[in-house]
Amino acid sequence: MSEDSVIFIGKKPTMNYVLAVVTQFQQEKEKGDNPKVIIKARGRTISQAVDVAE
Repeated sequence: MSEDSVIFIGKKPTMNYVLAVVTQFQQEKEKGDNPKVIIKARGRTISQAVDVAE
């Protein structure tokens, strides 16, 4: 798992982060690795991170 597999949640719309997570899953899958993406958020953005993870 590389540093690229970490998604930091900020002020952008939720769907932008969903697309980033899906794209990262695809890239990890193509490498032959076990696809794993870490979603990080702080403060108010935690609820948005939960929405992205769902």
